[in-house]
This record gives sequence, structure tokens and C-alpha cells, in this order.
Amino acid sequence: MSAVASPTTAEPTAPPTPLAPPALRTWVADHVLAAVVALVCAVLRLAGTPVPMAVQLVPFAVSVLVFGLPHGALDHLVPARLRPGTSPVHSVLVVVALYLVVGSATAALWVVAPLLGFAVFVAITWFHWGQGDLFVDRLLGDGAPGRGGSVLTVVVRGALPMLVPFVAQPGAAVQVVVDSAAVVDSGIGRAVLVVPAAVRITGAALVVLLVLLHVVVVGRSDGPRWRQVSEDLVLVAFFTVVPPVLAVGLYFTLWHAVRHVLRLELTDPTSAGQLHRGRLLAPFLRFARQAWPITAIAVVMLVGLAVVVHRADLGVYLALIAALTTPHTVVVTWMDRVQRTWAGRPPGP
Repeated sequence: MSAVASPTTAEPTAPPTPLAPPALRTWVADHVLAAVVALVCAVLRLAGTPVPMAVQLVPFAVSVLVFGLPHGALDHLVPARLRPGTSPVHSVLVVVALYLVVGSATAALWVVAPLLGFAVFVAITWFHWGQGDLFVDRLLGDGAPGRGGSVLTVVVRGALPMLVPFVAQPGAAVQVVVDSAAVVDSGIGRAVLVVPAAVRITGAALVVLLVLLHVVVVGRSDGPRWRQVSEDLVLVAFFTVVPPVLAVGLYFTLWHAVRHVLRLELTDPTSAGQLHRGRLLAPFLRFARQAWPITAIAVVMLVGLAVVVHRADLGVYLALIAALTTPHTVVVTWMDRVQRTWAGRPPGP
């Protein structure tokens, strides 16, 4: 098995619409873990014991090398895998150009208007994390049906990690914004941002409305309902009681990134075959071998940014992720189009 697809070696193409490996139809480990973490944090909160920041940062630290940062490290191979006839050279050049242009524009926005840059980052992540869950719904053949259901799923599932923390724990959530914006404007680090009560109430009402609407729409569909409803409820509780840094770090690393890695594995015929035979480790190791060079480049960029701004904290990491998320979302949106994710029907052969 080759470690990394070189520009001169053709990568086998995969069908644009993968079939779900049977084992994944009972895959509930991610939201079971979320429920356990939420319960532990709720008990600690009732006991008046805060979760140490050093503990909260562990998932983000792990994400630098496992799942999180690497989950977008195969973007340059996606066009060649999903569009038969696309050469690996063309695939790499197009995606590299996309990252240079869009990533640089994102970084420039942060430099000119860091708070606006973070707001755009939240909006893009809202959409991107929502579309990640939408693909899993279509892969498993359940969820809200139709194009309208697709839009609803993206809005709901993106809102839970991006909106609930600002409603339930605004002080901690806003501090992350301030610390991240201060990477490029140290004066912002002394700012005091407050989420007004009216905004929190409106946000809470919106979350409740979206979740109820999602549950009703899923309930009226012909597919399974339990996974959708349980995930909605667990995520609401998770982002309500778990400290925002810990909650988002765990979600990014063990929910969103893991699901996207699975999506990438299904675009590789060898990995897809192993998944359908019930093998989970071998496809992940193959992904890791393919992803490590780009991951290493991203780590070098992270270290370089830390040296330039004379900081090495979560804000620096989030600033880099913001610059990488925008072009990555463009690639995933193109994947959605090719794989007909928004068409409102389960992927088929």
C-alpha cells in the first residue's frame, strides 16, 4: 500500500456515492461518550468543582496529530478520487491553489478585523459541521428527508456546537473569542465582551425551536428515529454543561473529524473494502500514512505562527484552523455536490 499519492501516480477512483458499511448502522460510540462526559461535568458543576483548563485543552492538544488537524490533510486527493479522469497532478494543483487563495484571504480578514474574522469562522464552522452530520445521515439512510430536510439538518447540527455554548456559558465562550482575536490584535485581549441577556434568550429559543422542528421532521419520515433524536438531545446537554473549550475540543476531535475521516476512507477502494469487511483499524492506519505529510506541514505552520506572534496557546491554534477551515469547507461542499448529499436520499451504488 502506498503511503502518499504522488503527483505522478494515479490513485484509483471510487464511486461518487459510497454505501454504508453494515457495522456503522449501530455506531453510537460517539454520542455515548458525549453523554458520559456531559454527566461527569454536570456532577462536577453541582459539586462546585471546575474542570481545570489544562484538562480542557487536552482534546485540542491531541487533535494536532490525531483526527482533528489531519482530517483535512487529504483534500488534495479528493478531486482525483471522486471525479474519474481527473489526474492526481490536476487534483493537487487545484486544491493547493484553493488553499493559497482562500486561506490567505481568511488570514487577511483576521489581520484587518479579527473579531469579524472570528465571527465568519463561527459561521463557516456552523455550516461545515452541520454538513458533516448530514453526510452521515445520508450514508446511513436516515435523518430529515428531502432538500429541505438537508438544510434543516445542517442548520440544527451546526447550531448545537456553535450557538449553545454562547447561550449556556457565555463568559467562557466569549473568552475564547477574545483570546483568539488577540493573536493578531493584542489590544483586544483587554476587551470585555458580554452576551446580552436578550441575545441569550433569543439564542436559547432558536435552539429549542430548531431541535423540536428537527425531531418532528425526522419523526414523520420513514427511516429510523432513535439515533437522530438521541444525538440531538445528547448534544444539547453536552454543550450546555461541558465547559466550551473541552466541549468543542472533544466534538472537533472525536465527532466531526472522525466522521470526516470515515468519509475519506470510503472514497478509497482499498479502505472501503476493509470497512465493509468490518475492519476499522486498517483503513485508519492507511489514512494516517496518507495524511501525515500534509499534517506535518500544518504543524510547521502552527509553530511558525506561534513564533511570529510570540504566543503558544489555544488562540493561535484556532487562528490557524480558521485559515484552513474556509478552503476545507469549499472542498467538502464540492464533495457534497458530487456525492449528491443534499439530494435528500441515501447514497446508493
